[in-house]
Amino acid sequence: MNKGLLIFSVLVLLTVNLYSQDTLNYASKWLTRPSIGFNIPLTTLLKGDITDNLFEFDDHSTYWQVLSVTYFFHKRWGVEFNFQGNGSSKISNRDERFLKSVQSEYGNEYFVTPSTGATYDSRNLIGGNIERGYLGLIYRIELKRLLIYPKLAIGVTSFYTDWGQAFLKLKGSNTVLKVDYSSGKRPNDHFTVAPSLTIGYKLTKRVFFNIDIMTSYYKTDITFTKSTTDLNTGQGTIEKNKYRKNIYTLSLGTGLIIVIK
Repeated sequence: MNKGLLIFSVLVLLTVNLYSQDTLNYASKWLTRPSIGFNIPLTTLLKGDITDNLFEFDDHSTYWQVLSVTYFFHKRWGVEFNFQGNGSSKISNRDERFLKSVQSEYGNEYFVTPSTGATYDSRNLIGGNIERGYLGLIYRIELKRLLIYPKLAIGVTSFYTDWGQAFLKLKGSNTVLKVDYSSGKRPNDHFTVAPSLTIGYKLTKRVFFNIDIMTSYYKTDITFTKSTTDLNTGQGTIEKNKYRKNIYTLSLGTGLIIVIK
């Protein structure tokens, strides 16, 4: 028997075995899925510039599922809504990093007095710094102890950007510059596509331990404007720093699936 035929035969046997073990009654209609996990960037948004510190965002982050509700309108098909809060320890001290970055950039020639709106941010304990909401279709395969839920969802990934500012007094001179950094909008909402897979193991009749694997995609189109103005002459310059990227993320999580009804 050649390898191709052998592989095909094994797949057929596995499929037959899968459906022969489909012993659960598929009676559950409503589920909830509390979980936690972490996000691994496959492509990154931040690039090492001063303005990176004005994003309420980090490429590496953890998430917690604030709300997850699944409704099965058919034996195998259902819809699912998820809302995730996301955060990172790096986000909480971005104001300090901005001040240090500006000092490092201009401190050799100027006396620097920087400030940023990031200083006044307070973390949302429920939604975190990065919020993600999804609505999608779910397909259900239930075995004696195991369940498999392939899913495809669309939604929004949202996070804020801040302003930054610095007054620069040239050493040994009366020249004073004002430097402003601004993205012009906040929050930033991005349409997101997210295929995923949930695998669960039955602990009790109504509770399953589960593992979640999700990939997500969205495109950013954020531009920071750096305005430098000579306060003595009123003359100024403008520079653009664009963050236009395709963002792909792998999310891995674990938690429980609880049958409500």
